[in-house]
Amino acid sequence: MGTPFGIVAGCELKTVEPGRSTLWASIKVEPRGRALESERSPLAVVLVIDVSGSMQGDPLTHVLKSCELVADLLTERDQLSVVTFGTHAGVRCGLTSVDDPGRAQVKASLAGVRADGSTNMHGGLEVAAGVLMAAPVGLRRTVVLLSDGQPNIGLQSATDLAGYVKSLKLAVSTLGFGLHHDENVLEAIATAGSGRYAYIPDPVVARVDLARAALAHGGIVADQLELQLAPADGVELVQLLPAGQLRHGKHGIATSIGDVFVDEPRAVALELQLDLKPGASGRLVEIAVVGRAPDGTTHRMTATLDVDIRTGPKVIDKDAQREIILVQADAARAQARAQADRGAMPAAAAILKQLAARIDALEGFDRTDGSAIADVRETLQDEIEQYERQSSDVERMHQRKQSMAYKSATPMMAPAVAMPAPVAAALVGIGGPVAGQHHPLLTETTIGRILGNAIPVSSGALSKRHARVMFTNGDFVLIDLGSTNGSSVNGKRVHSQILRDGDLIEIGDAVFRFQVGSRKP
Repeated sequence: MGTPFGIVAGCELKTVEPGRSTLWASIKVEPRGRALESERSPLAVVLVIDVSGSMQGDPLTHVLKSCELVADLLTERDQLSVVTFGTHAGVRCGLTSVDDPGRAQVKASLAGVRADGSTNMHGGLEVAAGVLMAAPVGLRRTVVLLSDGQPNIGLQSATDLAGYVKSLKLAVSTLGFGLHHDENVLEAIATAGSGRYAYIPDPVVARVDLARAALAHGGIVADQLELQLAPADGVELVQLLPAGQLRHGKHGIATSIGDVFVDEPRAVALELQLDLKPGASGRLVEIAVVGRAPDGTTHRMTATLDVDIRTGPKVIDKDAQREIILVQADAARAQARAQADRGAMPAAAAILKQLAARIDALEGFDRTDGSAIADVRETLQDEIEQYERQSSDVERMHQRKQSMAYKSATPMMAPAVAMPAPVAAALVGIGGPVAGQHHPLLTETTIGRILGNAIPVSSGALSKRHARVMFTNGDFVLIDLGSTNGSSVNGKRVHSQILRDGDLIEIGDAVFRFQVGSRKP
């Protein structure tokens, strides 16, 4: 097969004057060729379930039902295991082929699970890693960890747990339930495992995001990517975003940059310190990316960062400039969250305002064109308003978790296919900018102020993706997506709520009535 990924590299400026200066560059590793059309890779999935005391009752019940759904979605090409952790961790079901007898075995193993004890997250990951050592060659080894709490046995910090996961070289995604899980820990674990962190405000909707988390790793194009940089004389690497551990050797600098998926490339931004002589060639950095395809073959792709060294007007590479800002935006949002955690809300807002102003100043920037840079600009606007607004601690916790589940390169919010819900229902606009509108509901319907939503509402009172209505387990559920102005059902502010016929829903200044049935007003 051909190389399943390619490299796009460029500097923010195509021309650089001789002498000392700084310059940003971008490197993007993208899927290409047959990888985009091929079927997903077979998986060996371990579901690692928190069964500590806080999961007792409905949370654990919904999680176990969600695990049954994953068993139904996997095929005979896959294998599935269940590990639980409380004070201690153990295997409920070893790796099992997901045929009909295997599904029955997995579901039977879930029947006797009970909640009790502490939160030994490290133990759960350790047991899962041991299970996956027996996975057959050719299966993508994947862990999905589900927790509603904070680790309090074994390794506990985000840094320590992320380092442990990175050493395992496994694919790991995480789902955090409710307001009291530690999003810093779960996001760090997912990042270290080249996976995705999802926030589940209500366990009733867990099955959708759990299925996505488990199956996303089947879209792998190449894993264990290593970026190798060989700067030329007079060129020094100042920093790399996202920050990673750099290894320096006689042939240059190397760092791990995670995996590439069909729907998720990998992008980094480099800040370079230049000290260029007038006669320099203009080749700043030689680049190589090495990665492993799902069939086990190793591939190496190369590229270069080049500029024209001359005096005169600067020539901007608009594509590279935008790629750089997308990476910088995720870093700036993390810096702003750190300031907010210290109570420095004005400083948090100022960080994002500075970046928003840079985006607004880009030549040809259109905030309404649906591009990745426009989407990030809308995210910055929402988060600036949240930092400037006096919100309750509960609202800030909710908004923070939702914000950490979104990164510029990760397609988290949109459903893969907009399917009609199996039960006819609609949102009927009765007030504000949606008055007189009738919107049939899909299995997942997003509502917000930008055009990418299933129900776009042209109003500054709504966040870019304000809320979603999901059909799950026979019910429609409204979920607030960390919006600035919140979502209400029958006058009560909610983070999630099962809807009943006739409920009044307020989303910003848009007022809907939830209606079961296909009739129009």
